[in-house]
Amino acid sequence: MDMTTKLQISHWNIFSRFWGFRVFLLAIFLFLAPFATQGLQAQQSEDKTRDVEVRLFLIDIQKVDTVAQSFIANLTMVLRWQDLGLAHSGPASVSVSLDEIWHPKIQIINQQKIESTLPRMAQVKPDGEVVYRQRFWGSFAQPLDLQEFPFDSQSLGVSIANIGYGERNVNLIASPASGISETLTIPDWTVTGWNLVSEDFSMADETAGIGGMIFSIEVDRDRAYFKYKAILPLVLIVVMSWMVFWIDPSLAGSQISVSVTAMLTMIAYRFALAGMLPRLAFLTRLDYFVVVSTLAVFIVMIEVTYTAYLSTNGQIEKARRIDRRARWIAPLIYFPIAAEIFLFKFWT
Repeated sequence: MDMTTKLQISHWNIFSRFWGFRVFLLAIFLFLAPFATQGLQAQQSEDKTRDVEVRLFLIDIQKVDTVAQSFIANLTMVLRWQDLGLAHSGPASVSVSLDEIWHPKIQIINQQKIESTLPRMAQVKPDGEVVYRQRFWGSFAQPLDLQEFPFDSQSLGVSIANIGYGERNVNLIASPASGISETLTIPDWTVTGWNLVSEDFSMADETAGIGGMIFSIEVDRDRAYFKYKAILPLVLIVVMSWMVFWIDPSLAGSQISVSVTAMLTMIAYRFALAGMLPRLAFLTRLDYFVVVSTLAVFIVMIEVTYTAYLSTNGQIEKARRIDRRARWIAPLIYFPIAAEIFLFKFWT
């Protein structure tokens, strides 16, 4: 074999090895390219802000617990968002586990003890629209403003927030299809309206607020129960204590007996009313009315004790004059004060 042939063979071997190496690199590139593309798409998906439509519908409110500062409600939540990576040929929607796809990490902030009754499955439409439905039932915390109790109005709220991702990744949008049932089972409240608005919630370990929403239900307390089972009996107890003014002071024992009975009845009634409210650091309108009524009965006891003293010391006419004046003075003082507290709301 001459020198020219050897050189040709050597050049061919080098050329073959060079192109073989390039083919090898190309094969590796073609193998790894899909994974790199998926990673890039995932990163872009994470950086992109997603619009998530939130639909809340209140099915029912079973109870508003004034003492526990909470309410029991039954509601549904529907979340909708677009994920083109889940688009398929269809034609019908497919069910996928919520844990297998991207989804907003929605949390009910003021939940106490609630149950979710539907499976964690989402419906994916052919165009990539994802729909997740869930039903919640249970107790929700709700601080109540009880200054005007029992003629108060309250706003019951369900607060939701996107805990898993910041607002830069998820934009919660209120659905116009949200609403409440026409009839609710709460017997002592009347629903006057509702609203679903965006709200930022501050967390202890977060410098910026977390995007969320508040579904608020406006309710008015039914006043009929307190008018006729709380306020009217108190008035009757006070009026009963005024009966002593029509009993002759010579019958001091009968006067004192009626007065003490009225006072004991008032004390027992105060204990019964105490169970309607939590231990508040302030007085409600009903508390003011109870205090005024109790003082009215106590003042009658003092008057009876004084007229009994006058009667036993030979000043029976003076005692009678005091009783006759008290018949008009007591109502003229008590009823205007009661009206100042809340009687002007009694008939509204």
